[in-house]
Amino acid sequence: MNYIDVFNGDADGIFSLIQWRKAHPIHGSDKQHLVTGVKRDISLVQQITDDLAFEAPITVLDVSFDKNVDGVKQVLEVCQSLFYCDHHKADKLFEHEKLTTKINTEPTVCTGLLLNAYLQDKYPLWAVASAYGDGLDSIAKRHIQRLNLNDSQQSQLKKLGVLVNYNGYGSSVEDLHFDPAEMFNLLANYESPFDIVQDKESPFLQLEQGYIDDMTKVESSENISSDDKLVALLLEDAAWARRISGTYGNQLAAKNPDKPVIIASHNAEGSLAISLRAPKNNPYGASTICSQFATGGGREGAAGVNKLPKSDIDAFIDTVSKHYLLSK
Repeated sequence: MNYIDVFNGDADGIFSLIQWRKAHPIHGSDKQHLVTGVKRDISLVQQITDDLAFEAPITVLDVSFDKNVDGVKQVLEVCQSLFYCDHHKADKLFEHEKLTTKINTEPTVCTGLLLNAYLQDKYPLWAVASAYGDGLDSIAKRHIQRLNLNDSQQSQLKKLGVLVNYNGYGSSVEDLHFDPAEMFNLLANYESPFDIVQDKESPFLQLEQGYIDDMTKVESSENISSDDKLVALLLEDAAWARRISGTYGNQLAAKNPDKPVIIASHNAEGSLAISLRAPKNNPYGASTICSQFATGGGREGAAGVNKLPKSDIDAFIDTVSKHYLLSK
């Protein structure tokens, strides 16, 4: 039998699938087919052929239902079942006898936390790392306290979440340190996230050094706009900038809780990739804003536009500024 696992290439997608496969291991001659890509590659279900999907259980984690609705309808005609867990925009959600959904678009959840609840808290450490990867620090800390973890354990989970999330950003897999499918295969063998941090042969040290190297270059960023309304930066046209864009956006959002944060980086064909973080103290509206632009979407607290024409950057900044001015 084929098992098809579709997942976002960031920390939330990878750690969610680790939870799922620990709860539902694949044995013997059964085959696991991984469908993933860089974090912004979210139209993933459409990549599944009818032959592959035929009578297969399919799991989809941490990619927008709305961006995959056509693919979902197609595979439901031939698959055995489809389990869909996510926290992105899902206005096109529908019911089907083969479809099971666990979707919550509130800005206080991520897919890892949703799946942990669905699995009755079997693998909470992976869920906490997911939350840290998605920039949900305050939510993650609640679970740290609930689980009675110490400061060192909290630091390890946060660093792992941030680093695996950092690895997912780029215009293509070539921008990344690890292909997300490879990253899943490497990390899924560990019993605990702490084992990854402590194993010198794991991807952790390579990611940590790459992250440090990339962050040292951020000072070269161009300040597009920084006032009492928002923070907006344009990064260099380089692979390091594409890798650091989302993680740096999360950091700036944490430092500026009353402001939306815009991080723009260059795409190869000349457009801009946009990461938008809603203010931490008003964590709504990011998906609504980005969905107004072609190739845009995301979730309430964090969203983006994959290919924004450079000529539209001022209009995007103006839209963000007006949205949060009106929502105060």
